[in-house]
Amino acid sequence: MISFAPLRKMLQERHITTYYLRNKCGNYNLDSKTIQRFMNDQSVSTNTLDALCNILHCEVGDLLEFYPDSNGRSEEPPEHKLY
Repeated sequence: MISFAPLRKMLQERHITTYYLRNKCGNYNLDSKTIQRFMNDQSVSTNTLDALCNILHCEVGDLLEFYPDSNGRSEEPPEHKLY
């Protein structure tokens, strides 16, 4: 699972509101629906991640974190042979 908890924490620490993202960063096309998607840990486009990194002067890894699936499965990655 991908979580945007680090992004939410960063916004809170920097006192950046969703209003600011929506209305003051118009060059990046962050509309209300897009903002709600990452605020609710839903998928967003790479363009959105790029915009957030530019606005916040950070890297993608600063915005999100990965948690293994909670279904108890431990899948091994498939073998990829390059020949």
